[in-house]
Amino acid sequence: MNQTAEYIKQAVPMDEAAEFYGFHVNRGGYISCPFHREKTASLKIYSNEEHRGWHCFGCGRGGSVIDFVMALFGINYQQAILRINQDFSLGITNEKACRSSLSKIARAAREERRAAEKREQEWWEAIRKLWYYRDIAEQAQPVLEGDTLWIHPFYAEAVKKLPEIENWLDERFQEGGRYDWNKSRNSAKTTS
Repeated sequence: MNQTAEYIKQAVPMDEAAEFYGFHVNRGGYISCPFHREKTASLKIYSNEEHRGWHCFGCGRGGSVIDFVMALFGINYQQAILRINQDFSLGITNEKACRSSLSKIARAAREERRAAEKREQEWWEAIRKLWYYRDIAEQAQPVLEGDTLWIHPFYAEAVKKLPEIENWLDERFQEGGRYDWNKSRNSAKTTS
């Protein structure tokens, strides 16, 4: 199997693999890392004769084209070998994976990534709204002038919206958001 791995690393340049699996390699040889949240592309693709593979300067992951396919699809080493063999028509093994099932797996992985990104965006939007309405509630306090209590419309809106947002965040946290919350808290350092 070691000869097979070496053959694959030479036969399938990392930039071609990245493009094949739906990533656009920019002029500098970078793509957006599919393994962590980021604002700028930090995964470097190496496809020259001396060095082939990838390294993400954001999350620290890296390796060969085989490691990339393993991580991208959540599959083991043998499955990655079969997948690359099938996708790039290398003719290494006699086993042929069903193309439609491989496409289904890839589509499911892409949809799950998109869903996770959407959940995280919704989470951070709710956090931003929470901070916004808390600031309004603090700064636009009701004012008592004589016998008249004057309530700013923004304060009334904040008092109405805050419980809704807090409940939404609590529900997401209870639904398994604990993992997402810890992940989001750690990535909050890179978000402003």
